[in-house]
Amino acid sequence: MIDSEEPFVTWQEVIVDFFENKISKSQLFKARKYINDKDIEIEKEKSIQKLERLQIKKDEKLVELVELRKTVFKDEISLWLEETITKKPPAEGVRIIKATHVLRFSHSSAENSGLILIEKSNDKLLTTASFNKKLTFDLAHNNGALISISRFLALELSGELIIDLILDDRFDFIESYPVKSEVLYRWKAGFSQLVERRTIKSLDKAKQLYFPVDDCFEQYHLIAPLYSSSMAEEINKAISKVKYGDAQKTVRKELSKGTFSNGIYVKYPSLSVQNFGGAQPQNVSMLNKSRSGKGYLFSTQPPTWQSQLKTPVAQKTLFDKGFSSKNIKTDINYLRDFLMRFERIELSVKDPKRRKWIESWVGNIIDELLFYVATIHELPAGWSDINDIKLVDEYQYLLDPYRDNDVFQMARKNNDWQDKVCSDFSHWLNRQLIGSDKQFTPQAEHTRMWKTLLSQPLREFNENIEMDRSLIAGDHQ
Repeated sequence: MIDSEEPFVTWQEVIVDFFENKISKSQLFKARKYINDKDIEIEKEKSIQKLERLQIKKDEKLVELVELRKTVFKDEISLWLEETITKKPPAEGVRIIKATHVLRFSHSSAENSGLILIEKSNDKLLTTASFNKKLTFDLAHNNGALISISRFLALELSGELIIDLILDDRFDFIESYPVKSEVLYRWKAGFSQLVERRTIKSLDKAKQLYFPVDDCFEQYHLIAPLYSSSMAEEINKAISKVKYGDAQKTVRKELSKGTFSNGIYVKYPSLSVQNFGGAQPQNVSMLNKSRSGKGYLFSTQPPTWQSQLKTPVAQKTLFDKGFSSKNIKTDINYLRDFLMRFERIELSVKDPKRRKWIESWVGNIIDELLFYVATIHELPAGWSDINDIKLVDEYQYLLDPYRDNDVFQMARKNNDWQDKVCSDFSHWLNRQLIGSDKQFTPQAEHTRMWKTLLSQPLREFNENIEMDRSLIAGDHQ
């Protein structure tokens, strides 16, 4: 029964499963926990002898569990029902109710009021009514001590909940118990005094909005926002599947290794958690207890502002206004501090390890420069073909390489524009290294080194552009 994937057929199976997995004081629960713990030990154990002993203990407990399932109705479950149902029932108006929206999420001291939304809608916005899956209903109680009985009332078989059966004066779930008729009558009466249907009403601790519907503010709608526990339950299931599901764990593991995976990596950015009920989430509702009081909140922040990419037609070179990126400031600072330790550049580059550090920092700066150039290439080709442009020809060749003009392309091919770009880069980098305190003085050797370090990457960058242009020209033929 409990170890099978087959759906439950009888209420007895449902109730036994409930005790085996939810009632911690039950002998069924303790036997199941023992078996689960042994499964974990078996999975970790490598010694064959210890494995055999663990398996024997597990098998013995499984036999005991099977026997417990056969006798549990005569003693343990009957005793639990007798003790639970025959206690002083809650008064009318504060009995357990079935709901999708529960008031106590809005105010923890409010009564266990709420409403149940059954009707569906075709709204394009995601709401409880438009949700296209079968909802899980919550049970609201006025006392957190009723959490176990609320969970019992929420048990389901063939689409029917125990609480629905009781409200319809049907007691299929206990009528097959081997008890005397007077005990069965007492149980039925006890269950009937635990639950109720309730009309919708507003209460003193409910949050209320008075929304005017006329210009004179004499008529208004009274709006009482209620937290949808049923919707929160579906969101919780979806996020828990992503965070703790085996499929996503496998994908994240492959991602951390940098290896290929057929799975889809799912992530909810900027996810927040709202807690309800503090250390006693069962005081709010049944489902709130099962979620440990957590309610997930999706980010509704506006999109992060990104500056619009503009054509550099008003500057003479790429470095006129100081090519800058927050990603290169750290590299420039490291490079400056390193160079200031040595009076002559020969001392900083003579050691291969030192030169490697310099080349690494400058290489990062060059990567950012070429990345910025590549973003300018995303602009429509020919943006530089205007009369009042201030950008000098060499930088038009660099920044607008796909311009459809034969004279322009011929000049770009024959002109040594890359030399000017490399020279300008070396002077720009020197200015960054001098800094506002002017404690560093670049030497001619520095200038030559920066120019040399850019020349090869820029040449390769341009070769890739020429290959792209050739492919584009071939497609147009």
